[in-house]
Amino acid sequence: MIKRRKEVKMTQAELAKDICTQSQVSRIEKNEIMPSSETLFLIANKLNVSMDYFFGVEKVNNIIRGKKICQDYLESREFETLEVFVDAQLQTIITDYEYKYFNWVKAVCSAYTSKDLEASIQRLEELADKDIGVKDPDLDASIFNSLAIFYRNIGELHKADRAIEKAKYIIRNNELYNDTAVKVYYQYATLLMISEDYHRCLEFAQEGINMCLDNNIMYLFDRLLYLYCGAKQDLNNISVRDKDLFILGYGLAKIKNDIDLVELYEKELTAFNNLLPKMEEAT
Repeated sequence: MIKRRKEVKMTQAELAKDICTQSQVSRIEKNEIMPSSETLFLIANKLNVSMDYFFGVEKVNNIIRGKKICQDYLESREFETLEVFVDAQLQTIITDYEYKYFNWVKAVCSAYTSKDLEASIQRLEELADKDIGVKDPDLDASIFNSLAIFYRNIGELHKADRAIEKAKYIIRNNELYNDTAVKVYYQYATLLMISEDYHRCLEFAQEGINMCLDNNIMYLFDRLLYLYCGAKQDLNNISVRDKDLFILGYGLAKIKNDIDLVELYEKELTAFNNLLPKMEEAT
């Protein structure tokens, strides 16, 4: 923003007039605060640029704008910043496909920023039934995956199971063996672990691991291994051979410098090593 302001030879006070305070402009330029979508829209108009300018967004394959930035912000869980960007996109003239994609992202963001799961679910249900004439199994699987997660978070377990089975059907029917598919299995396995449904957690983690191995996918592989071994340990069904999987996942987490996951592995490995003598005696 500061670059564009200087290009048009405008002071902070001039830019702020009728929009916000000069102090707010200064803090926005220093990345100390994130403006609302309305404020950003007014600033963009005054600087004679589109809102895309602030996010460095370009067309991707002439199909959708901003998909990469959405993926990056979803991955880093920067929901508030992403929601500002998505709101801006939804105010512009967009295709039916862009409408569906950005509304999915909006639903995910809103679930975390406003905590209104019911509103997010309603938005996703409308998207799930929307035929836009463009086939995108990645997006469709993601929509049903998000529905499954939010249903489960409000205790609608039957609806959650139906939604996740729909996501799995889309994956199988379209041979969607990629990061999106792996994420579906990982996220639902995580929820099952949290709710102490260890048998089903084990099932989903195993399917995700198999998909990674069969298709040379490393994305979330270390986390799926953690869930798999953790579920087996909670079921008292872990074997000495499973220690190799523990060590493999632990090594991958260290290579990626995933500090939180490394700490989780170290905690589980300690518990595993305490059980090892008893397991060897039993054999």
